[in-house]
Amino acid sequence: MVTSKIAQLTEADLQYLDKLLHKEFSKQTNDSKKWRSKNGYDYPCDDTEKLRKLIDAVQSQKKLLTMPKW
Repeated sequence: MVTSKIAQLTEADLQYLDKLLHKEFSKQTNDSKKWRSKNGYDYPCDDTEKLRKLIDAVQSQKKLLTMPKW
């Protein structure tokens, strides 16, 4: 049987992962703004959309862990 590895993470693990993702997201958006103002075009290594999806996944999993069980 295949299980999702993210479901095996504890709330503390998810909190740490959320913190790391937010830090990286902040760095990416800052780098992207600097690049765009300096060079006049979009940052070629912009991963903010990927990071946003990962942050949503982690926050959804955290919500699932805190929901009351039936």
